[in-house]
Amino acid sequence: MSGMTREHPRSVWLAPFEVVGRLTLGALGYSGAVALLLLDAARRSLWPFGADNRLEGGFSRVLFHQLAWMLAMGMPLVGMVHIAMGSFLSLQAYYGSTFVDGTGAVVGVGLLRNLGGLMAGLTFAGILAARMIPEVKSLTAQWSQGNPEFDQGSLAAPRVLAAALACVLLSLWGVAVGTVVGWQASQSMMGLSTETFFLMMARMMWYRDVVGIVLKGVLFGAVSAAICCHEGLVQGFMGSGEREIGPAGAPAAGRFRDPTPTLATPVFRAACLSLAAVLVLNSSWFMLMYHAVPFYGPTLLPPPGP
Repeated sequence: MSGMTREHPRSVWLAPFEVVGRLTLGALGYSGAVALLLLDAARRSLWPFGADNRLEGGFSRVLFHQLAWMLAMGMPLVGMVHIAMGSFLSLQAYYGSTFVDGTGAVVGVGLLRNLGGLMAGLTFAGILAARMIPEVKSLTAQWSQGNPEFDQGSLAAPRVLAAALACVLLSLWGVAVGTVVGWQASQSMMGLSTETFFLMMARMMWYRDVVGIVLKGVLFGAVSAAICCHEGLVQGFMGSGEREIGPAGAPAAGRFRDPTPTLATPVFRAACLSLAAVLVLNSSWFMLMYHAVPFYGPTLLPPPGP
């Protein structure tokens, strides 16, 4: 048996550590790539004159086009979600029967402080994943063809900026829809007057609630768009070198085929990661701005004086 070599089997107990290490490195690499793309997009958004968006007709044109479809697709879905949220919060105050006069605060402030921005961000994340990834993938395959210095920030910047603006507008739209629905529900079911509803809402609302929904809307939209752009860029680079086969097996010049029959996996991954990012950002904002610091106390207490 001298001519035979014996291989040492791999230690079984090390396999779980290998899997954990691979997942950790993959998660860190993915997060770093998204963060760098987000920073590059922010830089291009602050100074868009150096961005190369000639293929799509210029930075401002891409920005308004992206903003238009985001609002067109987002407003009906966000509105329907907040119809349910506004009626639920109003009915919650009715069946609780502990603070019926404060229904306006429960509905309006609850939507403005937390639920409005959160539900709009979650809904918007799914819309971005479904629409943005195929578009970015197709553009990446075109732009990167014969262009070794492909500027990813120029492609992502107008989309990230449009998503940040759209998410803020959709959050405010959701709060408005939910508040109106809750107001009507309180009138029809509890006989609560309009004056009482909006008076209690105004008394319980703080300035930091308005600032919070704007900042969270910007973060929710920008981070979700950066994740979707990253997925689209990866898919575009993967398929940019695969030529479509023409008649008689000859390559069709200047034509490229889709390297994957479906984009279900990257869309699903981007949607899940965007939803997770929105939840983490929302929880972090609440913990830092309302829970950790005594200055940001509960709403039922009067705002701290000077």
